[in-house]
Parts: sequence; C-alpha cells; structure tokens
Amino acid sequence: MNPYREFVASISATEFETYCLEILNAYAEAESLKDFSILHNQKVQTNDAEYQIDIIAEFVALSVGFKVIVECKRYTRPVEREKIIVLADKVRTLGAHKGILISTSGFQSGATEYAKKHGIALLQIFNKEVMHIQASSNPQLDSKFIEFIKQSPKFYAYQWSTMLEDFPDKRIFPSETMLLEIKKKIVEG
Repeated sequence: MNPYREFVASISATEFETYCLEILNAYAEAESLKDFSILHNQKVQTNDAEYQIDIIAEFVALSVGFKVIVECKRYTRPVEREKIIVLADKVRTLGAHKGILISTSGFQSGATEYAKKHGIALLQIFNKEVMHIQASSNPQLDSKFIEFIKQSPKFYAYQWSTMLEDFPDKRIFPSETMLLEIKKKIVEG
C-alpha cells in the first residue's frame, strides 16, 4: 500500500497548494526574508505564452530581488523527470531565479538527477511533514537527512495541554536525546 495515499486523499489539489504556500511563508518568516511576498495560482503572460504557476514568491537578499517559481504535485506516484523539465523551462522563460517542486509522493531517480543538474529544489510533504529531498543550498546533507527519516521512529507521541485543548504543545516521543543519538550514529556512519 502506498504510504502517501491517505494524506493525498485527505486534501484537495488546491488545499495542498495552499498548505505548501503556508509552509513557504513559515520558511520566509524563520529566515527573516526581506520584502517577502507570495502569491497562489497566478497566470503569468510572456511574449510567447501564458503560464499557470502554483506559487510565486519574491524576496530581497544581498540587496537583490529574487523570484522563485513553485509547483505543487499532489500525486500518489513519484514525480517523473518530465515535470522537472517543465518547471526548469518555466524558470528560464519567466526569468525566475529558482524553481522548487513540492510533491506528496517523492521523485523518480531521473527526476532527481535532472533537478540536481538544473538547480531545482525538491521537497516532499508526507503526513504533513516536510522532507528536503534535494535542497540546492546544501545538497550534501540530503542522503543523511533521508537516512535520519528512515531511522526515526515510525510514530511520534505528543502531549496536549489543557490550555490549548485540541493542539499538542510538547513532543514526548521520540525524546531529544533519542533524536540526537540517531543523528550522531548517522554522522559517524
């Protein structure tokens, strides 16, 4: 059984895109991006065609404006190479500086190879958690991160506060010590 099927079935394509937008907004806030703006479901006209873009984000870094094109794929099968090619072409045609493809079900090997060669960042969201398959800012960590996910416990336990009622406010299991031991084991590998 596909482990992503339940998550994909629980959310519409538009809800998934909105969820991705919220995650990217949180990254921007955590990284204190200057003049950050983000738009959902945009149609962008060029001199040769009109493109539908799931998410467009813009910000300033190093006193330079950056544009990022994001495509969101709510699939039950791994994303194929052709989807990465289309995104890389949109990045070039629209004059963007970066492309990000966010998937619910991973990427075929040809897709990850093409993305790596063309600077496309890959993220996977599963069970409402984000995993960087290939984050171009630090690609050497990707295999270690994947190994960390594999060695982490399958289930997490959270404690609910009576003040917050329906929202967990503290992770109980795995403990910080357990996670640090997993990280240490992988690094020493």
